[in-house]
Amino acid sequence: MTTISSELDKLAASEVMNPNVMWADATESLRTASERMMKQGIRALLVPGRRDGDLPGILSSKDIVNLICAHDPAILDQLVVDDAVSRPAVCVPETANVIDCINLMRTTGIRRAPVVRGTEVIGILSFSDVLARLLSS
Repeated sequence: MTTISSELDKLAASEVMNPNVMWADATESLRTASERMMKQGIRALLVPGRRDGDLPGILSSKDIVNLICAHDPAILDQLVVDDAVSRPAVCVPETANVIDCINLMRTTGIRRAPVVRGTEVIGILSFSDVLARLLSS
């Protein structure tokens, strides 16, 4: 019987990632971005780099919740995505081993990472994607 780690050790990030990446504009209000995330059932939006070739930033639902807790829900109307985005996002190359990706995510405290081919985002990898892959095996 194959162990979980040996099964994941054979997979690259590109084989487990979700290719449907959702983006936000840096000037979009936090309220609009958070409402879109809620409606679409997603927990993060990527934000393009400030210059061509820059890696993206990431806005997570956790970032939004932390802002509301530290301030007031009205803060969502006062700030734009660029005020809360984490730049650059911790990205993983498409060929990265899934076990290495999980370890990176665990040590950096993130729950999802954009998957890149050079500086082009081709998907997003989350702990949920890895779990879903394991459960479908």
